[in-house]
Amino acid sequence: MFYGSIVSTITLKDVPDELRTILKQRAARNRRSLNQELLFCLEQVAGIIPSPAQEDRAWIESSKQELMKVWDNSEDDVCHELLS
Repeated sequence: MFYGSIVSTITLKDVPDELRTILKQRAARNRRSLNQELLFCLEQVAGIIPSPAQEDRAWIESSKQELMKVWDNSEDDVCHELLS
């Protein structure tokens, strides 16, 4: 969570009921309040914390580099092995 010296309040208007329900369900799954969940989502969008997709891409790239070292192969060879 981002902790700055200044804290602001943002009010969202006209939030569709379906969106609110989805966000509340997501918050419950992640054991966060609705406010905490919204802050978490905003931090991911702003790039303050990595999204799961960013973490996955970083892990894939790291794994690919390690395999290239171990197998002493080109990137194309490693990608072919991973996809086959």
